[in-house]
This record gives sequence, C-alpha cells and structure tokens, in this order.
Amino acid sequence: MGKVSVIITSINQAKKIKDKVDAYLMPIEGLSINYQKTFTIEDIKKVKKNNKEIFVFINKNIENNELEKLETILKEIDKLDINGIIFYDIALIKLKKKLNLKTDLVWHQEHMTNNYGTVNYWYKKGIKYTYLSSEITKREIDEIKTNTKAKLFVNIFGYVPMFTSKRHLLKNYQDTFYIKEKGNIIYKEGKKYHIEESENGTTVYSNYILNIKSQINVDYLVYNANLIPNFEDILNNNNLKEENGFLYQETIYKVK
Repeated sequence: MGKVSVIITSINQAKKIKDKVDAYLMPIEGLSINYQKTFTIEDIKKVKKNNKEIFVFINKNIENNELEKLETILKEIDKLDINGIIFYDIALIKLKKKLNLKTDLVWHQEHMTNNYGTVNYWYKKGIKYTYLSSEITKREIDEIKTNTKAKLFVNIFGYVPMFTSKRHLLKNYQDTFYIKEKGNIIYKEGKKYHIEESENGTTVYSNYILNIKSQINVDYLVYNANLIPNFEDILNNNNLKEENGFLYQETIYKVK
C-alpha cells in the first residue's frame, strides 16, 4: 500500500487531516501552476510541525528573469530538510548541482513521465522519484514499477489538469466577444469543466473527479484537494462514484 499523500489547500486543512495522511504536497507561491492555493516558506515551516513527509511543487517553466528568485527559494527550501521538490523545468537539475543542494528531486513533466526507460535515465542522473502521468494505464504503471528503482507517485483522486497555456485564453475570449460576466466554468456538449487563470496563464481541468479505488502498487498515492471544498469529508468517507480516468483505457494510437 502506497503512502497517502495530499496536495493540500491550506495550513488548517493539513492539521485537520494529519491522522489520515503520510505526506503533504505543497505548491510554492509564484513557482507552481495548476493549483488555486500556493504556499510560502513560512507556511512550510508551520506544516512541518505535523511531522509528515513534505514535497513541494516547483512545476512551471522557469523564465530567465526568474532564475535569481528560484535560486533563492531553492536555498531556503534546502534548509528546511523536507523530502523533495517536484519539478517540471530541468533547470532544477543543474541548479541542484550548482548550489550543492541535498533535497531530493521528483521528476514531473506531466505527459512525458510514461515509461521506465526515461524514468531510469533520470534515476541514473540522481533523480530518485518520478511523478507518473495521469494518462497511462494500470498495466503501464505496473510495468514501470517492475522495471525501475525510482519511487513513484500516482494521482488517484481529484480534478485532473487537461492542459495549460501561458496565454490568458478565458480573458481573451471574454474580451473578444464582449462578455461582461466573468466565470471560471465552461460547458462543452453538456459537460462542465473548471477553468482557472492566473498570472501564469490558463488551466482547464477534467469534467470529473478522478477517484481510483483499485489497488495501485506505487510508493505515493496522491489525493488532490484543489477545487474540492469538502475534501476533508471525502477523505474520511469517500462515497463518490469510482472514476478511473485512463487507468483501464488502452491507447488506441501507436507509433510504428
């Protein structure tokens, strides 16, 4: 059984669920995307008092003008003695070496974390953890687990980010068609999708809450509390219907 790991949305939430979880995942303010709530270094210090494993997200593409800020944050994080940094931009690999950081890295490049060959490539480079793509099947997850020494994260609950754009798609649409009422929900073919905009761009989420109840043999099972106001109640008593996403849906397109 993997460790119960929650992408939290507040310090208070972390305290409420501390007896139910093994690890907290915390998006860093200004350096993470796809999350409504983010956290500062001071926030991490407060959550550490709960004595759980802590991983932080730095999962946005880093601009040249953000490198100095990133280095400063990485040095501060390294002093906290947390378990890992979940990253997207491979600049963090070079910065870890340059700054002689001791904090482990978690490779999390969304759709690319989907095979054990690449997982093992980064493992040989010193990346001990991989956060697997939400689009791969249980068969593929099992195959990766069997063929790698890396510790693995898998999403099993929450809204799934479908895509992210650096452009402000919602604002551009509303401005173009003179839509006065601003909203963060769109409808397509009768289905409701959450859409969020920030200074980093636009993210569209799945129209369902992923809710995998099958046993998944990985090291960290991730529950994402983002956009779910009653998350604590669900964690205590999950009566939502099972929704497996792509877990048992084989890819129909193959590269020859």
